[in-house]
Amino acid sequence: MPSPDASARPHDVLIITNGDSAVARLEEAQIAGAILPWRDVLHDGPAPATDSLEQLSEIRAAFISADLGLPAGEIATEFASRDAAVRGHAGFARVEIWLEHDLYDQLQLIQILDFFRAEERTEGLYLVQADDYLGLQGPDAMRRLAGRAAPVTAEQFALAGRAWKAFTAPTPHALARLADDSADALPHLAPALRRLLAELPDPIRGLTLTEERALAGLVDDEPTTGELFRHVTEQDEAQFLGDASFFRRLDGLAFADEPLIEGLPGPSPLYCGLGSGPKLGYADYARARLKLTPAGRGVLSGRLDHRVLNRADHWVGGVHVSPAALIRYDRAHGQLVAQD
Repeated sequence: MPSPDASARPHDVLIITNGDSAVARLEEAQIAGAILPWRDVLHDGPAPATDSLEQLSEIRAAFISADLGLPAGEIATEFASRDAAVRGHAGFARVEIWLEHDLYDQLQLIQILDFFRAEERTEGLYLVQADDYLGLQGPDAMRRLAGRAAPVTAEQFALAGRAWKAFTAPTPHALARLADDSADALPHLAPALRRLLAELPDPIRGLTLTEERALAGLVDDEPTTGELFRHVTEQDEAQFLGDASFFRRLDGLAFADEPLIEGLPGPSPLYCGLGSGPKLGYADYARARLKLTPAGRGVLSGRLDHRVLNRADHWVGGVHVSPAALIRYDRAHGQLVAQD
């Protein structure tokens, strides 16, 4: 069955969406268009300001290849193909951006809108903002969303441009200001940015919110890795972490100089179907029983600081959270804290 407004849709439509599950739902609903999945997990790894989409894609491809143990050439080719496809937007009378409310999608949204803003493409650009997960929608729900596609406004372009600049900046101060500024133009953006800021380490224990929740889930129990993944991600109203992203965070806690957890059989890329080497079994990783180490209990109680103890570093957009440039986020008060 075609979408309700099929007669009003031109044949040359480019649909940009978040990934393969959404692609399958669009195809199932028979919503006409060439579908381009974006697929980048922008909340993981470096996303600094660059002069072009292609330059950032090179950085992202190198990170994903190294972090997940995937073939560098394959990842680079996938990004290059995606970038070439979106560069061809002029060949489509209508471009629709289908994205959700969670952090994963909101970061993609501001990147895509900022790209079109720089391209000066304002005509024929439409936005479908879903407040639920596209990959879980049935055909009728997807067709109703298609009927609610709305032209991208000047306010949305401007807000996305500011947000993308803040996200890729080397310090999180502009990001924090935007996170406090709810805007009707992109109603899901401010909550997503607040969740992103929570992935900066806290001032006392040096833990991100995801790390804190993971350790807290081990205080009175020894769950499996899979059970802990569900326990932690279900605490987010807008869930955004996939299993690979979560498992890599657990790797950082388990294989640090002073491990905070124990029980994992080895780093997740060796077990979870990633990389080109022999796979040791997803189930072996997902069913491993985890528990806190003494250092983990010390960090969770506030007696030890994970970022100091293990000199741990990670990226939040353009911000490199490292021992040399350590910025903290006080989640209780919603404030950035400079660390001495």
